[in-house]
Order: sequence, then C-alpha cells, then structure tokens
Amino acid sequence: MYKEPWWSVVPLSAVVYVVTLLRGIDSGLIVALVLTVLTTLKLNPNQSKDRFSVLVRLFACYIGLSAGSFPTLQIQLGSVEPLIVFWLAIWIFDSTAYLWGRFLGQEKFAPFISPGKNLEGFVFGYITTVLGCVLLSVWLREPLFNVFGIVIPLAGISGDLLESWAKRVVGVKDSGKLIPYHGGVWDRFDSSLLASLAVLVTVKWL
Repeated sequence: MYKEPWWSVVPLSAVVYVVTLLRGIDSGLIVALVLTVLTTLKLNPNQSKDRFSVLVRLFACYIGLSAGSFPTLQIQLGSVEPLIVFWLAIWIFDSTAYLWGRFLGQEKFAPFISPGKNLEGFVFGYITTVLGCVLLSVWLREPLFNVFGIVIPLAGISGDLLESWAKRVVGVKDSGKLIPYHGGVWDRFDSSLLASLAVLVTVKWL
C-alpha cells in the first residue's frame, strides 16, 4: 500500500509468520516487536515519511503474526470441525451485518474510516452470529463454539476497520493490485486475520 522496498517489509512478515507457526503466538509477538524496533532505528520520527515507514513495518509484522495464527489455530484445535465453524461464524457475521445494515442502518459508527458500516448492522449482525454459534454449539455438542460467537464478530469488525484505517492513512483505495477492484488481497482476509488471532489467544486462555 505504501511505497516501501519489498526487501524491507516482506522478510518481516515471513520471519514473524515462521516463528508464530513453530513457536507459538507469544514468541511471534516478541519477535514482531523486536524486528520493528531494530528495523526502524535509523528512521526519524519527526519526518512523516519515516513515520509511515514505521507504520508499514508494524502492519507487516501484524500480517505475519495473524497469518501464522491460521495453521497454529488448526493445530491447537486438533480437528477440522472448529475451523469450519470459525469460517461459518465469519461468513454469518459479514453477511448479516451487511443485510441488517442495508435495511435498518442509520447511525454510522466509523464515518471517516469505513463510511459503509453502521451501528445497526453491527449490533444485529453480532446478535445473529451469537445465536448461530449457540445453535451450532448445541447441535455439535461443543461449548467452545459459544465463545466463537462472542469473539469472532468483535475481532472481525476490528480487523476490517484496521485495514480500512491503514488504507486511509496512506491514501490508497486498494491494499494491492493482485485482486483489482476488490480492495486487494488483504481486503479479502482482513476480518479473518484478526479473528483467527483472537480465537487462538482465547483458546489458549481457556
């Protein structure tokens, strides 16, 4: 999104991804913070260009950390069933929030970051997702899915807004050119990236 040399950004994501995959989220977070500091020592915080460079490195580490949480989550959960429910919960929230917002939406809660989103869509989409996960929990006899319904919508909307905020900061419409007219690759996974990270942390806590 921001014109940075690929060799100064891509390796950060790759290293954090590998560490998260092999050593877990705690190690991945530590490595992400250390790499961000070490690669920005020569940048001047008083210059806007350098501040953007720091931001880009932070997001590179965030993407590596979140992407590494996908396979780590699969290993942690131990079966494919929770992963199916995870993606179902994201799909239910995204779809119902859009539909509720389209028919009932009045109050925009992030007008400058993502003007298409509204409070009614989020609230009713959240409720619908919680109820959907409760039904799946009863049907599949897995109490953990109740937690999915609570965590995934909150983390999903946060990941979506985070990506939108990053695009507004650097002044671009799409996060990349690989998928033209659809916001870029990151736009397709912004919700699930942070959601997988949040679910992984929640599962470890439980």
